[in-house]
Amino acid sequence: MTTSLNEAQRTLLELLAEPLTEQDLEQLRTMLVQFRYRRLQNLLNAQWDEKGWTQETLDKWYSEHNRTTSKRESHP
Repeated sequence: MTTSLNEAQRTLLELLAEPLTEQDLEQLRTMLVQFRYRRLQNLLNAQWDEKGWTQETLDKWYSEHNRTTSKRESHP
């Protein structure tokens, strides 16, 4: 099975064609984690706004018990 690289992967490979020091690599890792965090935060904020959630919504969720019964517990 052959999988081609997407545009982002190709771009990163081109940018990283030259060797990096350990310090550069650590900085890059930090930047990528921050990038992913910001994207996730933006998605969550959009969902929050779209659904009309409030602090009261979170408080309600924290107090709910939404665990499902495991197979072992439901079939003695």
